Amino acid sequence: MEIGTLLAILAAAALAIELSSMTFYLLAVAAALAAGSVVAWIGAPAGWALATVALGAVAGLPVAHRVRVRLSRATPESVRLADPDAGHVVRVESVAPDGLRVAYRDTSWAGRLADEYRDITVSSGDLMTIVAREGNDLRLAPVGAQAAAHAADPDLGHLVRVESVTPDGLRVTYRDSSRPGRLANECRDIAVSSGDLMTIVGRDGPDLLLAPVPAQAATRP
Repeated sequence: MEIGTLLAILAAAALAIELSSMTFYLLAVAAALAAGSVVAWIGAPAGWALATVALGAVAGLPVAHRVRVRLSRATPESVRLADPDAGHVVRVESVAPDGLRVAYRDTSWAGRLADEYRDITVSSGDLMTIVAREGNDLRLAPVGAQAAAHAADPDLGHLVRVESVTPDGLRVTYRDSSRPGRLANECRDIAVSSGDLMTIVGRDGPDLLLAPVPAQAATRP
């Protein structure tokens, strides 16, 4: 088998594994192997092709590492976007040896404490915050003081998309329906256009009070 063909097969195999594992390292290896196969196919000696693979890997692996670290660095906004349940406050209904029952989204859910909090004492009526969801089980942690203060406002912090802008205010899409909204007082001088993302910071009667979304969270809600 020619060296170019062999390198192309190895590149395809590395890419296939990368697509299932998403390590980014194998993507760099696949690119280096593909470059080596091209060099071999244009008639260069096998040594040049292998040198191309080595140089490509040396150059690509550090880049892949930086990309992996950057994408894995979680922010509060990215956590919420990745798991829409994360960050919501729930109230403990009952405590049993096999876990908790909590009130969330107007129904009763099963939950248990996240591993780092499994030794704390929890009682019925306590407020907890969701840190993850696994199947139908919610992973819970003690609620922070700020979240406790906002527990009465389940809309706080959610992302909405502006449908239209009128002199009377805004229309936004929230929970698959159209809702009236307006900018919070501290944000009333900013320019808003249809399609913009906003975050809910409060309510005033039927109106949602809105503020600009942080740059990190400016992706599809």
